[in-house]
Amino acid sequence: MYKIIKLLVVVSASILLLACTSNTKPIAEKKHKPKYAGDMLIFSEILGDQSESNVRMIITDDYLRIDDGADSEDYVLFDRKTKTIYNIVADDKSIMEMETHDIKLKPEFPILWSVESEPSHLLMKTDDANAARATHYRLKLNQKECYNLVALDKGMEKPLIAMREYRKALANQLKKHYQAQKGQECYEAINIFNPTTHLNQGFPIREWSVYGYQRFLVNYRKNIIFPKRLFELPKGYGRLKI
Repeated sequence: MYKIIKLLVVVSASILLLACTSNTKPIAEKKHKPKYAGDMLIFSEILGDQSESNVRMIITDDYLRIDDGADSEDYVLFDRKTKTIYNIVADDKSIMEMETHDIKLKPEFPILWSVESEPSHLLMKTDDANAARATHYRLKLNQKECYNLVALDKGMEKPLIAMREYRKALANQLKKHYQAQKGQECYEAINIFNPTTHLNQGFPIREWSVYGYQRFLVNYRKNIIFPKRLFELPKGYGRLKI
C-alpha cells in the first residue's frame, strides 16, 4: 500500500507558523465559506527504524488529503462524505480505491484500557488569549505500556473530527485483511480495533508508541483557500477497487 499509509496511520515548545505558499491564500472576509477552504497541518513523523519525514494534512468540509508536502505527486485523498479512501501513486499511475463500511471484527485478545494523565508544559502558539491547556496521557493496554500522547483540551475540534473519521474508515479497510500477529496487540488495538480511543482526550500535538511510531505537530494554519486540483483524482490513471 502507498507509503503515506505508513501514517498507521523535533518536538517544539511552540508550533511554528509558516508563511503562505504560492498554492494557498488566507480566506478574506466573506459571507459564505469557499468550497475548498480549510486547515493545513504539518507533522514530523517517525516509523520504527525509518528516518524522520514530514506529513501534510489538508482538511476541508468534504476532504482530507495526506501527502509529503507541496510538491508531492503521491497522496491519499479521503472523501469525508462517501467515506472512500483513494491512494494515488504517480510512479505507476495508479489509484487504489477503498470503499469503507462498518465491519464487526472481534480481536483475538482482550482489550482493556487504563489512562494516566499529568499536565504538560508543551504549548501551541496562538492568538487566542485563552490558550489551550496540554495534558500528557499514558494509555496502557491490559496493564502494559502502549501509547503516549500530549493532547490539547480545546481549539482544534475540526481537525480532530476529520482525523477520527479517517481513522475509522482506514481501520475498517484494515479489518478486511486482518491476520493476528503475536506481540502486536498494542498496534492492532490502536489502529484496527479502537482507532479513535487515543483521540478521546483531545487533539494530539505529540504522540508516540511502544511499536516505534512517533509524530509531532510542527505547523497548524487555519482558514486557507486551497486550489481545487488538490482534491481531484488524476486523469489517465488506472483504478483498482479493493
